[in-house]
Amino acid sequence: MRSFPEPAAFAAAVVVTLLLAAAAALGLAFLLATPLAAAVLGSLPAHTWWFSANVPQGGGGTGPLWSLGAAIAASCLAVPAAFRARALVRKSSSPMPPFVLLFLFSIGFECLRAGVAVLVATDRSISTAIILTRAVYWARLVGLFSLLACSLYSLDMQFRNRLVLAGGICLLSFAIAAYIPIDRTLFLAQLTGKLGDEQGVWFVSIVVGALVLASLAGSALQKRDLRLLALVGGFALLLAARELLFFALRPAFLALGLALLAAGAAVSLRWLSRISAEVVEKRIRKKRV
Repeated sequence: MRSFPEPAAFAAAVVVTLLLAAAAALGLAFLLATPLAAAVLGSLPAHTWWFSANVPQGGGGTGPLWSLGAAIAASCLAVPAAFRARALVRKSSSPMPPFVLLFLFSIGFECLRAGVAVLVATDRSISTAIILTRAVYWARLVGLFSLLACSLYSLDMQFRNRLVLAGGICLLSFAIAAYIPIDRTLFLAQLTGKLGDEQGVWFVSIVVGALVLASLAGSALQKRDLRLLALVGGFALLLAARELLFFALRPAFLALGLALLAAGAAVSLRWLSRISAEVVEKRIRKKRV
């Protein structure tokens, strides 16, 4: 059986992630070199708590710039973790590592917020900024549904065509992101357009995230496998990091988000490695029999 994804697709994903990080770094450099443009971002309203948008007292300050820096750092952290996940994919036919890999690559699209920042700060195309906002939410949904697919495989889901499932996740996420209403007149300090249905997106994110952890926990209890419980902890760290890196504006919280991302990737890949090793051993024993 061929590995997933194909080597060319994996290489393309790595290149795209690094290019997104490089483009975001250029955008950040432009904003730092143009104080008037950066000041525009500092006056944007912010999500003080997930999907509750309020104008911060005294403006957003340098929070958007710190957020961009954290997005770039997160993308750079995701690349070596993706290589580790790729190694697990090649060693084992386990269907779980490929979807962690897809989650890791989805992080790079957070860098598209740099494009929104430059467009808003320089009063350029609002339509393009809206498209970039939709792309960011598309990637976030892809990452979320990828972890859900991974957790469902722990419950011995029988669907084995991983390429078709991954394609379905991308299409479903595109359909949702394309139809989320976005207010064209208001942009947030998190460097995306303000959603018209914030509570709906909040509900989907919370429910799917809860399903991810509940599926893994249920599988661990059913199989009495402590490794799956450890994986619950790893995925919980990844989900928490994902939200902090998207919503936080203060350097301390963004640094915490990066730390949680690194820890979550390390824990998840370590225990997936052990689970994948068991899959290989079972396959070898089956062939001998």
